[in-house]
This record gives sequence, structure tokens and C-alpha cells, in this order.
Amino acid sequence: MCMTIVLAKDVEDFLQEKLQAGNCVDASDLVNQILRVARDRQKKELKPLKLETPETFEAYLRVLWDELYWANYYYEIFDEIRRLCQEHMETFKYSPHFWDSTLRAHYHVSLLYLHRIYDQNNESFNLPRFLLTVRKNSKIFDVAEVCKRRAGDPHADSLIRSIGPLDPKQLGLDVEYSSHETNPKVSNLKKWRDRVHFHKDERELFRKKLFEEEFPLPYTDVKELLDRGFEILNRYSQNFNTTRYSAGFKEWKDMKFVFEALQHHPEAISSRLLGQAEELWIKRQHS
Repeated sequence: MCMTIVLAKDVEDFLQEKLQAGNCVDASDLVNQILRVARDRQKKELKPLKLETPETFEAYLRVLWDELYWANYYYEIFDEIRRLCQEHMETFKYSPHFWDSTLRAHYHVSLLYLHRIYDQNNESFNLPRFLLTVRKNSKIFDVAEVCKRRAGDPHADSLIRSIGPLDPKQLGLDVEYSSHETNPKVSNLKKWRDRVHFHKDERELFRKKLFEEEFPLPYTDVKELLDRGFEILNRYSQNFNTTRYSAGFKEWKDMKFVFEALQHHPEAISSRLLGQAEELWIKRQHS
């Protein structure tokens, strides 16, 4: 009798590594090692958050929004400073080290929050466990339950109809998106978390090829992970109580003011006047 056993990817990778290395001749030893890897994986397998009452889920929504809000807040500051540095290159060149450090600081704080959002840890609050909680407690999203929570709102019925019921298929896609096992962008973010930002990985001490060259983390990926996080948050917030969370209304007039003010610094004025004098001299030489 033949039996097909489907192995988890990490267990399969472990088995392939052992077979290719040829250092595990004893079949019983190999089986025991595979069982140990499978047992360790089971311990790491993510589980839903504890949900005693629907009010607890509402609190989870606020926590997730807070994490996303600040991740996006610092990323938008970074993005705006980066744009202004390019727009005011003449001003930027007077203090490049300051602006480089400022950009780095805001970007890293944004990534700190993003790492926490897409964390794959069973002992922390994170987006993957949030979604598993939605899947396990789908009854709290029933239309009748939502109507009870929105009792007294004259627009509740029309809102509930327009939003529609919880979509199990979309939920499955969101779970896959948030997992490092099924989303390469989350997997790459996890590598940065585990090996660079949260830990000084021994493998990274003397590498010949720069980590960022082997595992680039484009700004577009960071922005996508942020935007999809808000999209997922609002999908299940609307399914739960018809409300949406804002990414925040922000105007960066203070940063723009700084760059515009720097244009009036004596050194900047002197540089412009010198440039204008050189242009005038060149024109006279050719006239």
C-alpha cells in the first residue's frame, strides 16, 4: 500500500538538505530529525488571539490601527523629506549628513512598526494572528450581530447592505498575504527583521555581498505593505461595525517651511549671487 505524505515547506527543505549532504545514513535517525523539525514547526504555528467578547475585537482593531497609523506617519515624513531634498538640492548640499541621518531615522522607525505589524510570532499581537482571529470568530460578523452593534444608527441597514457579509475567500487571500510562507514581500521583510534590524545575525558579520544587494527592500514594497495593512484593517472593521479608520490627515508645511527658510541663509544667498555673477561674466565674454 502506497501513501503520499505532504510535508511542510520547511520540513521538506530540511529533508532535501540532509539527502543532498549525504550525512544522514541511518533511516531512523533521519525520521527522528524530521519529527523534531515538524514538532518545532508546530510550536511556531500561529494561533488566533484570545477573544472573550466582541468588544475585545474592537480593541484589537484600535491596536492594529495605532500600529499602522504610526508606521505610515513616519514613512510619509520620510517620503516628504526625500522629495523636498530632491526639490531643493542646492539647499540640501549645505547639510547632507543631517538630512541623511534624518531620513534614515524616520525610515527605520517606520520599519520598526511595520515589522511588528507583519510579525510571525505566536506571542505577539500582529496582523497574521489578527486575521486568524477573524477566521475563528466569524459569527461576530453575522449581519444580525452587526445590526445589534449599530442599533440606533438610522443609516446602519444601508451601510451593512453596501458593505456586504464577511467574505471567506477574501479572508483566505488576506491570510496568505500576511504570511511569510506565502508572500515573498513579507518573507523578505522578515529576513530584514531577523537578520538586520532586530538582531545582529552571525551570518551577516563577514558577508562578501551586502545584505541589501542580496535582499533589496524597495520603498515601493514598504508602501504596498502599509497600504494593504490599512485595506485589510478597514475591510474587517467595516464587516464588524461598518466603520473605517483613517490613515491620518497630515500636511507637512513645517518641513516645507524649513527648506524654504534655508534658501535665505547667508551661504545660500552668497552661492546664488556668485553663480549669477559667473553666468553674467560668461555671457559678456561671448558677446
